[in-house]
Amino acid sequence: MPQDKILKLLELTKSSNDAEALNAIRKANDIREKADMQWEDVFAKTITTYKPSDLPPFFNRRPQQPQFLTVETMFREILRRDLSDLLRSKIEQLKFVYEWTQSLDGEEVSTLINTYNRNCF
Repeated sequence: MPQDKILKLLELTKSSNDAEALNAIRKANDIREKADMQWEDVFAKTITTYKPSDLPPFFNRRPQQPQFLTVETMFREILRRDLSDLLRSKIEQLKFVYEWTQSLDGEEVSTLINTYNRNCF
């Protein structure tokens, strides 16, 4: 692959011999031009081009990214559960207030979060 050859040649530009460094950059330019590539194409190697086995071991053990929990999701999940009539009516009332005002006060938010934690885990 031209990209790999170019990157190896660029390593030679660290040489203290100026002629060797200059030849390496010229050869890298020749290969890049013959491959009809721009310099940004040469350096555009992303992590998605690697197989999971190529990644360092600690990378594969990283925890999954947390998923964001929205008010709408909490309402939807809570109302899917088998709730007492009193609790269901309280949550439906909170949902109505939220849909109408697009906000909840502190006590309403606490009620929603506590109900979600108690019933959805």
